Amino acid sequence: MNFDYIVIGAGSAGAVLATRLTEDKDVSVLLLEAGGKDRHPFMLIPLAFLKVGLSRTYNWHFETEPEPAMDGRRLPIGRGRGLGGSSSINALICMRGHRRDYERWSEAGLEGWGYADVLPYFRRLETNWRGATPYHGGDGPIRVTPIDFPEMLYEPILEAAKAMGIPQNDDPNGAVQEGISRMEATIGDGKRSSTARAYLYPAMNRPNLTVRTGALTLRVILEKGRAVGVEYACGGRICEDRVNREVLLSAGSYNSPQILMLSGIGPADYLKSMNIAPIHDLPGVGQNLSEHPNYINFYRLREPGGLTRALRLDRATALVARWYLRHDGIFASNGAAANIFLRSRGELDRPDLQLTPMSVSNQAQLWVPRLTAPPRYGFNIRIGVMHPRSRGWVKLRSTDPRDKPRIQFNMYQAPEDMETMIRGVRICRELFGQSPLREMVDSEIFPGKERTSDAQLAEAIRKDGNHRSHPVGTCRMGFGDDAVVDPQLRVRGIEGLRVIDASVMPEVPGGNTNVPTIMIGEKAADMLRGRKLPREDQL
Repeated sequence: MNFDYIVIGAGSAGAVLATRLTEDKDVSVLLLEAGGKDRHPFMLIPLAFLKVGLSRTYNWHFETEPEPAMDGRRLPIGRGRGLGGSSSINALICMRGHRRDYERWSEAGLEGWGYADVLPYFRRLETNWRGATPYHGGDGPIRVTPIDFPEMLYEPILEAAKAMGIPQNDDPNGAVQEGISRMEATIGDGKRSSTARAYLYPAMNRPNLTVRTGALTLRVILEKGRAVGVEYACGGRICEDRVNREVLLSAGSYNSPQILMLSGIGPADYLKSMNIAPIHDLPGVGQNLSEHPNYINFYRLREPGGLTRALRLDRATALVARWYLRHDGIFASNGAAANIFLRSRGELDRPDLQLTPMSVSNQAQLWVPRLTAPPRYGFNIRIGVMHPRSRGWVKLRSTDPRDKPRIQFNMYQAPEDMETMIRGVRICRELFGQSPLREMVDSEIFPGKERTSDAQLAEAIRKDGNHRSHPVGTCRMGFGDDAVVDPQLRVRGIEGLRVIDASVMPEVPGGNTNVPTIMIGEKAADMLRGRKLPREDQL
């Protein structure tokens, strides 16, 4: 069959593209998704995201190669598999990043990607709980809600932060990012606001939109330097469909470079070594992988409290039933109390740390008195290094598209990243040494108060550290031999092919990446339609 556009991947960007492009009734779109429909019974329950993420059906369950600077550990990687992609299984944190993140893109020559250019698209994608403001949208598809439950214990965290000089910030997605703010999440009416539910489902009945799930892309079909179609496996058959206009690759930071290389686009010598005939030598494909390092600092509470109380089996059952009946209660939250953005060094021009406190252990499970192990009441605070210098790569495992790609973060390859993380641990200790947290906490469990030197903290981080599931950069937007796409997201040297997802970001933004990826989908849809929202130069 022939379509105007074929979109590969129905995730945070792909679902947006398919929806926006088919608003024009004379434009036909085929959306291919390797996973299935988002039918998990817990998928719309915000607090159940960890249970959904464990599913083999809805998660690709990638892992890294042994990480040299992390004791040779293979780190697990969760990526959404199905309609909505990772927006259907993530932790729902709504964060755009710092304005300087986008100004840096503009300063690097990426015209149209400065803060004044992208802010209108951030506004367009959301219905914010504040309503329409200069920084927020009031009628967009993605719903944004604050997390405000007593079980989160936000107030003592706020008071402790203020005691150590961290300012309160009512809107980290507004004029200023730095400070402590109540958590905001992509939740609407108590339900997960994924791109599948917010964008794609309302468009499903359009006659010009065809959605095929269980469709694994094998390659982009190239003829005379142009993308003319897609070959994919679906329903036990090999299918081929053609495009009148363009192929839009939105398979994410791991699968997009994989598909390009399987199609013969990538480093020529490497492709030859994998027995793939190079069609277009593009050295940057799969390079420049950037990911936020993550470490979890945990403090045990003196008295039972926080979210752990709600995980007692009888209480959790009642709360889930309440959610199904009314879509409210603690299960209508993502479990996180706050975002804290700060600079670990005063001379920095933007925060380099994101701290995310939760009143629950990361290993918390449902519990029953006297039948299961006693619950561990405490505070879990995630420490994220926002602007890592280390870079990794994505390569092929084989020429079989069903094989998972090889992934290497090279996390902490740059010593500056470890230095920043260590400062983050020390800042957390200072935070929990302030009243009223000081009086609430019994002891530090991870990394443990006995670890005091930089060397001891680095050892703990290498042993137990992880990442934040924010991969970007493997199809980098830019100029030069190592760039993959230009500022219009067109694959360099190939006509009719664009990459539109987080892989095009030159570096990882200072915050969570789901909402910025949705923004890229919105902006790219306008590019394809010959439109552009006016800049917001006055803010």
